[in-house]
Parts: sequence; C-alpha cells; structure tokens
Amino acid sequence: MEIATLCISLLSFFAALAAVIVPIVIYKKQRKYEAEKEEQTKKEMARREREDAQAELDAMGINSSPFSLSGYSKMEKARAKYLWKKTGRR
Repeated sequence: MEIATLCISLLSFFAALAAVIVPIVIYKKQRKYEAEKEEQTKKEMARREREDAQAELDAMGINSSPFSLSGYSKMEKARAKYLWKKTGRR
C-alpha cells in the first residue's frame, strides 16, 4: 500500500513539474520562430527595395557609376546617387 502511495505521489510530482516546464519550452520556441519569421520578412523587404532601386536605375538608363553623370539635372544626379547606395553598390 505504501508503495502505491509513493508511486502515485511521484507521478503527481512529475505531472506538476511537466505542467510548469512544457509551457516554458513552448513559449521559447514560439519566440524563436517569431524572431526568425521577422528576420526573414526584413531580409525580403530589403531585397525588394534593392530590386526596386535597381529597376529605377535601369529605367533612368544609368548603368555606370552615378558620379560620372553628365547631362543630368542635380535632382536626377542626387536620385541616382541615392538609388546607387540603396542597391548596395557604393
């Protein structure tokens, strides 16, 4: 009888311990997943911005360095320099 009581109390202890540990583990995994998802979203947005900037440079007909722009207005030169930096080709 004492052995049955001891086993039941031991099982109750493990159940209580699991009731505390399992939610903590789930919470940590969920935070990690959300952080990875947010990082992927940021990378995707940065990639899209670079592609959009490159597309705008291509539309302007600028394929070489923006610092050798002759025949363009100051505003076009400034925009080209901004886009050039945004594409990551400093």
